Amino acid sequence: MLGRFIFLTALWLGVLSPAQANWDSASQIMETVTADMLALVNDERLRQPENIDELMGEIDKLVGESVDFEYIAKSIMGKYYRRASDREVADFSVVVKNTLLRTYAKAVVGFNFKEFEIIPPVEQSPDPDKQIVNVNVSAEDGTVYSLLYYMVYRDDRWQLVNIVVDGINLRITFRNQFAGLMEQHGKIAKVIEQWSEAMSDKVSGA
Repeated sequence: MLGRFIFLTALWLGVLSPAQANWDSASQIMETVTADMLALVNDERLRQPENIDELMGEIDKLVGESVDFEYIAKSIMGKYYRRASDREVADFSVVVKNTLLRTYAKAVVGFNFKEFEIIPPVEQSPDPDKQIVNVNVSAEDGTVYSLLYYMVYRDDRWQLVNIVVDGINLRITFRNQFAGLMEQHGKIAKVIEQWSEAMSDKVSGA
């Protein structure tokens, strides 16, 4: 289950610069990103296990400088963030990025997605700088996965701040993971050291 979760969350790793902040511009960004990611993961050559490093590289190209992994790292740290040094935050940002890329690359081999649909909102957001874009992704077996992208318009572009996949909240899931490791190890540096291995074990057991 976690492998599927990581695979789907990877679809949001990329943003472009829209002309203005509203749902239409936010949804256009996610339509482009989702289409590009589905095209990438449907490349049979890249789906081969021996090409995982190349697949990671291609995913990273789509991510580029668009995602604020430091912000994501701080969100995952939750209440422990204020106890972390700048170096620890920076180190954890790198670990989170690498973990997501590698886990996604491993998970993608087992999934076949064929199309997606942007679902219009029932009502407009009261704040145009904050939007939720709902994307339904369909698999070849007919299964439909719901993705809710929480987006914020800042620095003249849209950025992803959270995502919910079939009811699984990215921020809460990984924050709980971090808190659990903190209870086990007691030190942020140790949690950062153990993070990749812990996440690998979670995926292997899913």
